[in-house]
Amino acid sequence: MARTKSKTPEAVEVKQTEGVLYLKATRPLTVREHEELSQKLRYEMEKTGLTIVLVPFSLDPAEGE
Repeated sequence: MARTKSKTPEAVEVKQTEGVLYLKATRPLTVREHEELSQKLRYEMEKTGLTIVLVPFSLDPAEGE
């Protein structure tokens, strides 16, 4: 039986400040999914020059000063 490639879940944008983008997964991630998403975000950070922060699924960030 062929192994299927796992699909990395989407993340939602929580907040964006000057040069920093906060993302939160739409559901809890497995270790493998977290590693894949982290690699993709590192690539995007290098490509765009932004700082991308992946916040834990259990965290509910609130905007503040």
